[in-house]
Amino acid sequence: MAASPVSQSAITASLFYAIGVGRIPSSHSPALADDLRDTVTRMLQDQGAGDSVNEVLDAVRAGRDAVAGDPSLSLSAKKYEELRSHLLAAQPAAPNRARNVWPIGASTILKRADGSWSAALQNVGLAPSSRARPSGFGTARFTPAQFGAALRDFTGQGAREGFTTSYQSYVDWRKAQQQRGRTDLPSGPSIRNTYGSWSAALKREGTQRGGAAPDGS
Repeated sequence: MAASPVSQSAITASLFYAIGVGRIPSSHSPALADDLRDTVTRMLQDQGAGDSVNEVLDAVRAGRDAVAGDPSLSLSAKKYEELRSHLLAAQPAAPNRARNVWPIGASTILKRADGSWSAALQNVGLAPSSRARPSGFGTARFTPAQFGAALRDFTGQGAREGFTTSYQSYVDWRKAQQQRGRTDLPSGPSIRNTYGSWSAALKREGTQRGGAAPDGS
């Protein structure tokens, strides 16, 4: 039986866990969001590691708090896999291969972020890694020409229809275009990672219009 798709909450919790290992959450730290708590609890129970749920959730909470308090925190894919392997090795039984294993593997996280480890980190508030992708991990999915064309298509339609060139506008526009069958549009995080920021992408491609809101940089 094939594994179900990995949720973003499972990925977010995995990265927070890796940052939080060895940290102790503050007694005043707010509870985890329901989706993070429920996802981790369910997946650990499914793979026979229910006894570790409370300890793991404390590490996820500590990692979340650390990321919120220090935007310079980062994590290499190699270090992440080391921490993940250590937790999995401590589990009483090998996880069922028909299910997704938590913490989520680095290769899966990379695929969900269009092959960019830095984009995956930025999605949860971590600083970009000095190694955007582990050596040997595939090739870029989109060419420089495709990045430029996507930005020009987006801002051109925005000029005609009156919506802004903000980062969130692009995310929404791309989703609508994909529903119509387009497969040639890089994700918002991939654009930010490639150009350094959303504002830099618009400036470099000469697409930023007056009155636009280049947020998400």
